[in-house]
Amino acid sequence: MTPFFFSSLILFLVWLLFLFVSKETRKEQTIMSIVGLVLAPALLLIAGSSYRAIVPDQPLTFGIEDLLFSFSLFGIASIIYHVLLGKHVHTFKGDRLRLKNPVAHWMAHLILALGAWICLSLGAIVLFSIAPIQAILFGGAMIGVYIIASRNDLLVDALLSGLMTAALIFIVEQLFFIRLFPNIATNYWEWETLSKFILGGIPLEEILWAGVVGFTIGPMYEWLRRYSIK
Repeated sequence: MTPFFFSSLILFLVWLLFLFVSKETRKEQTIMSIVGLVLAPALLLIAGSSYRAIVPDQPLTFGIEDLLFSFSLFGIASIIYHVLLGKHVHTFKGDRLRLKNPVAHWMAHLILALGAWICLSLGAIVLFSIAPIQAILFGGAMIGVYIIASRNDLLVDALLSGLMTAALIFIVEQLFFIRLFPNIATNYWEWETLSKFILGGIPLEEILWAGVVGFTIGPMYEWLRRYSIK
């Protein structure tokens, strides 16, 4: 168990709070949390070796704190806009679904979107030789931009979800990681591969990563299920 576990645990407690207070978004929160759990190994394998430096002499590993963090982050990011601002979803009146089965339709689009995120990230690494964490940010942002381009009404949801999620991660890591374990936090990230921009002891990429998750995952469920927000 690493000190980062405390940050993951606090984030999970926030996840539980959101689940308790917002009955309307429980299904969305659970589904997108599972998405985060599934994506966690792939994202960590892409970015972890050049992003974190907890055990520099050993192969990259990820533990329960990483899975718990991703599970909680994706679930919170998907509903934070609805919960904090009291927004509700309604059936979107647009084009008919191409697939007769609504579940098959949105599940197929979910798999394609997540696969595109990973492919764009890997492509950015190969083509532009950028750091893996920056490639993940690029891939996620591109998926978010595509969602907004096809559904302009979700722009505010995406932007505010990104800002709120980034702020939440900054507060949690600042209070329950940086301040509690300052020496370990200093050696947690591989600073040589990052941009050198630091906010309160946290690299900019960490905050941007949370923001991109909020920006992309925030409106994704509404986009997939063809819901509008009011």
